[in-house]
Amino acid sequence: MNFRKIAIAGAVALAMSGAAQATNISFEGGADPLFSTIGVSYLNGATYFDPTSGYTAVALATGTQWVAYNPYEASPSSFLITGAPTATFTLNSFVIAGAWGSQTLSIEGYNDGVQLHSSSLAVSSASPITFSPGWAGIDELRISTGNDYVSAGLGGNGQHWALDSLTINESVAAPVPEPETYAMMLAGLGMLGFMARRRKLTAAA
Repeated sequence: MNFRKIAIAGAVALAMSGAAQATNISFEGGADPLFSTIGVSYLNGATYFDPTSGYTAVALATGTQWVAYNPYEASPSSFLITGAPTATFTLNSFVIAGAWGSQTLSIEGYNDGVQLHSSSLAVSSASPITFSPGWAGIDELRISTGNDYVSAGLGGNGQHWALDSLTINESVAAPVPEPETYAMMLAGLGMLGFMARRRKLTAAA
């Protein structure tokens, strides 16, 4: 029996027990159960299509039909992970554009009501952009509209934004390793130690 492999396998099993789960949320069909929201709604590109708007530009950029947006120019708007504040996530990225013009949005990450991260993000309806902050340990993504909004003279108006492809790493509680995992790792480590000690004694003889 290869005890070195047993020890390594046990260590890998323990490390994997605390791994995070990567998730890409495309809002197809509307709200996603991973989040509760404030000031956020969803738009179906199959029933609403305007090639001049940021809504359609984001849907085309992500290859989807549905996008999230802030109805009635809601500000701030929040995505809160289900189970907050004990549950958290890492914000990897999302695709966003202004719906009818350009503005500078305030993007913030919170944990239990405390702001941990903040960034200003210039968006326009002309070209969706990908925001990739890598913010860890947050339970809320908050987006506020900018006071520098400029209309692009399109069919709609107002400080709306369109967002899609929200990519996160969910925090997954590490389960208690099964007794077999501990036994396998300890047996392997014990045998490695025994073999090293035996080699040392043989060399000294």
